[in-house]
Amino acid sequence: MTADVVRTTQPDEHIAVVELNRPEVLNALDEELMADLDAALSRLAADDDVHVVILTGAGRGFCSGADMKILSVLAESDSTFAMMKEVSRPVLTLHRLPQLTIAAVNGPAAGAGWGLALACDIRIAATSARFGATFAQMGLGPDYGLSKTLPAAAGRDRALELLLTARIIDAREAAEIGAVSAVVDDALAEALRLAAEVVRAPARTIRSVKRTLRLAATADFDRAVEEIEAQAQAELFNHPDFMDVAAAWISRVVG
Repeated sequence: MTADVVRTTQPDEHIAVVELNRPEVLNALDEELMADLDAALSRLAADDDVHVVILTGAGRGFCSGADMKILSVLAESDSTFAMMKEVSRPVLTLHRLPQLTIAAVNGPAAGAGWGLALACDIRIAATSARFGATFAQMGLGPDYGLSKTLPAAAGRDRALELLLTARIIDAREAAEIGAVSAVVDDALAEALRLAAEVVRAPARTIRSVKRTLRLAATADFDRAVEEIEAQAQAELFNHPDFMDVAAAWISRVVG
């Protein structure tokens, strides 16, 4: 029996772990893996009981990028543009998830693999993690969102340097430039620990905070305060989740 190339498990009622499972090729993205990853993420997007999604890789790698067989698929396509849009679906679905997403980068994350990691809300790297994009060496540009996410994380100057030189950076440097938030021995264990803390908050709050930060990122200060934050806070304030907590707190204080 062929092993699933994407495995989804739930170590907790509200936490899902999505594991890329082609360890023999450092979880390189072929057509099957991309289709299965997109399907797994789409199912989770519709699951209101899942509040945090962790993305990781089986074996010693996170994701080594696109399988070289994809290049032949692109070459044989009648429309490279249409095919590029098709193969990019998993990273778009990941980016659009309403849940908090955490990348547990357990090893090399290259090219599209780095794109998947940066598309997550939070990135935790193992000390063995390495990051890089070799597109320029092949005469290509960035994809899988790197043109957007890498400058957002590391700044435009550093992003240009890394993309044009194809330089590989280790986990420590990735943390220094803001591409990961923590470097630990066991990335998945730390991601699970963080997820367990996050899911103590109501699901509505987790989703609202994520959405608020995303909208505020492209808004001016006045709109962020007067429209985006005010609307989100009003919706949360009037929800029973907050009302119950507030009533309990007032009861304790007043006695």
